[in-house]
Amino acid sequence: MKPNRFAATLRWSFALLALIAVVPSPGAAQAPPACRQGQIVTDLQSNRATIVGGQDDVCLIRSGDGQMQRWVAAKDLRAAMPPAEPAAPAVPRSEPALNEAVSAGVKIIRPSATLNKLVYRADALGHVVLTAQVNGAPVRFVVDTGATRVALSPRDAAAAGLKPDGLKFDHTVHTAGGLAKAAFARVRGIRVEQLELDNVEVAVVETLKHSLLGMSFLRRLKAFEMRDGELSMIW
Repeated sequence: MKPNRFAATLRWSFALLALIAVVPSPGAAQAPPACRQGQIVTDLQSNRATIVGGQDDVCLIRSGDGQMQRWVAAKDLRAAMPPAEPAAPAVPRSEPALNEAVSAGVKIIRPSATLNKLVYRADALGHVVLTAQVNGAPVRFVVDTGATRVALSPRDAAAAGLKPDGLKFDHTVHTAGGLAKAAFARVRGIRVEQLELDNVEVAVVETLKHSLLGMSFLRRLKAFEMRDGELSMIW
């Protein structure tokens, strides 16, 4: 082989190797740039889901049959590659009957040591109403997934130890009745049956009549879903 032909062949080989080096693997997944609604992602367990919202580097994703929603850190999600073919339909599983207790309006299921579940039925108006303990004081809540924080009426806040003279009503919030003044605070704990979370963000709203169990509580659960008139809380 002549020197000039050998050099040309060598240059072509190097160029081909460089091209191969920069082509990404077909299975490589990139982290989503943000919690972009509608984006298909996978979590650390390779479960596929769709982003339906986001807040402060945490994405709200919907997975399974479209009913399950949960909060996941954006850094733990990866943009999913389109499936090569339609996935086979999932085989429905019945809930384990282990250690199941049923009472008026609530069902407690403990299928394993790592999964606990509370189920509340909605009332005739479609509202899920439950009683919780806030700093040990009983409070009647309406579950509201549209509320950013747990919202307390002044009466319920006082019962939980948040006295008006110790609060600063320097925030304006949107309520069903319009704009209202609110004070942001934290409570030591909120307990619903066997489920208890500590150091929960709350808003005490001056004009609120009924307290709302909002996302500062619900987003800390492993998952929650609303299906067939029932709210399930899983932790």
